[in-house]
Amino acid sequence: MGGLEGLDIAWPPAEPVLEAARTHDRDRYLSALLAPVPARHDLVVLGAYLGEVARIPLIVQDASIGEIRLQWWRDALAASSEASGNPVADALIDLRRRRSLASDLLLAPLEGFSRALYEDGIRDAAELGDYIDETEGAAIRLALAVLDPAKTGDAERLVAPAARALGLTRLALTLPQQLAHGRLPLPADTLGKPCDPRGLVPQEAREATRELLAWLSSEATAALGEFRAGQSGLKPGHFAAFLPVCLVQPYLRSIVATGRDVLTDVADISPLSRIARLWFAHWRGRI
Repeated sequence: MGGLEGLDIAWPPAEPVLEAARTHDRDRYLSALLAPVPARHDLVVLGAYLGEVARIPLIVQDASIGEIRLQWWRDALAASSEASGNPVADALIDLRRRRSLASDLLLAPLEGFSRALYEDGIRDAAELGDYIDETEGAAIRLALAVLDPAKTGDAERLVAPAARALGLTRLALTLPQQLAHGRLPLPADTLGKPCDPRGLVPQEAREATRELLAWLSSEATAALGEFRAGQSGLKPGHFAAFLPVCLVQPYLRSIVATGRDVLTDVADISPLSRIARLWFAHWRGRI
């Protein structure tokens, strides 16, 4: 338990919180386990929360149902003096109190994932940037607030490229599910050609989707390169906030792999590869 003294928290977090993080945001859950001991509990709580809200656009087809679920989280965070009955929400409220986390930063992912509920919820490049900043950007900033409440160092300058690499990769990973719900969470005016796969016959839809995935992969790779070029100044104590970025490259290889049905198959990497890459990046201190 060394390093947790005086923080008035227990390790491990409550089992429902652990399970939510493991199930819905395994990358951040595993990254949290490699973080400095005093931060692990709270990073798992953040992973559980982010995983719970990120999956809402993927499990509901009706935008109004998704908005109701997101509004529940807004109301739970607003009523911070009362227990919600949801272990993840209650752990998050406790975390906000102990770490003095900014409410607008905690609410930002709810606004981002609200955009993903709609048929054309991300209409242009500016809205795509807002979506990435509200989701992956807020997630990294929340982790940094846990790891370094004093906000020392220059990690902030790396948030934008890291968030863009992660955000575009996650959009590519979830594209089959979004298309199945009739949504295209990408701005048409930045795509040019490729075209919108919705409404096309299956073979044409597959080809259009492959072109979209190639565009996402190219943009994510460029953002990853920008992050890597600047990571030498990253403080060791901040590294865990960025650790999931080490999985961008293997995810992208899986996303553009030949032989995958891009309309039905969700790309992924093996559990062993995920763990090995996270551990090796943690050991090296570089992505």
